[in-house]
Amino acid sequence: MDIAVIAVVGAGTMGGGIAQMFAEKGFTTRLWDVNPALTAKGVAAIRGRMAKSVEKGSLTAAAAEEILARLHPAAGLAELADADLVIEAIFEDVAAKTALYRQLEGVVSPQTLIGTNTSSLSVTELSSALTRPERFLGLHFFNPPTRLALVEVITTPAFPAARADGVIALLKRCGKEPVTVKDSPGFIVNRLLLPFINEAARLVDAGIATPADIDAAMRLGTLHPAGPLQVADLIGLDICCDILTKLADSLGNPNYRPAAALTSRVAAGQLGRKSGAGFYTY
Repeated sequence: MDIAVIAVVGAGTMGGGIAQMFAEKGFTTRLWDVNPALTAKGVAAIRGRMAKSVEKGSLTAAAAEEILARLHPAAGLAELADADLVIEAIFEDVAAKTALYRQLEGVVSPQTLIGTNTSSLSVTELSSALTRPERFLGLHFFNPPTRLALVEVITTPAFPAARADGVIALLKRCGKEPVTVKDSPGFIVNRLLLPFINEAARLVDAGIATPADIDAAMRLGTLHPAGPLQVADLIGLDICCDILTKLADSLGNPNYRPAAALTSRVAAGQLGRKSGAGFYTY
């Protein structure tokens, strides 16, 4: 199946970034959020990023306009009917996601692929809500989707291997580096990254070192381009806590419970870069 039209549901940071990436790569792209104001906000954020790229000289004004011409904000779910691939990028709630998939199945064609950008939920469990689970897979992009090459591709036993090959080819065409992952808690990156962040936060709790010194040690001593607490601020401390809690529950391992240095900051509204403060001030 050729994929020419791609729809993204959820116009937040990840959804907007995914939509921008596909529009940049030449695809007709539709962006929809259940809240029209959020759809408009998502498109405005994309325009803002394009304008900055033009200012920096990394993109011409003409190229930016061509990209934006391929991006179509949708007023309703029905406008996604012609999509060959729909990627869901809403908040991490099983009930909300599965309700959306049932709505989508009533709109798109039987051949349309439906992907989820979930970072912590079971793709197999989510697929069970669909009438056609063989059309469903996980496509976990990383922030920002326009720059980071990695995509974790998570299939279920019902998903045909030939279709997986087609999705991987599509991602490579977009300059991505897809890795295939068995459906399991946290997949690859979050299963390794979040305990790393959590242990760094525990060092803060114990007064072993400051966030800046912990991050400097990991950058200089292990060749990481950014320290774990810097990465936590980029991801969002609320999201880190949510993923860690889900990992603790799904794996039955209390060691994954988020450290106080994370939960206390979240309780204070210090969520990282997006709120202006986390382990660092922005």
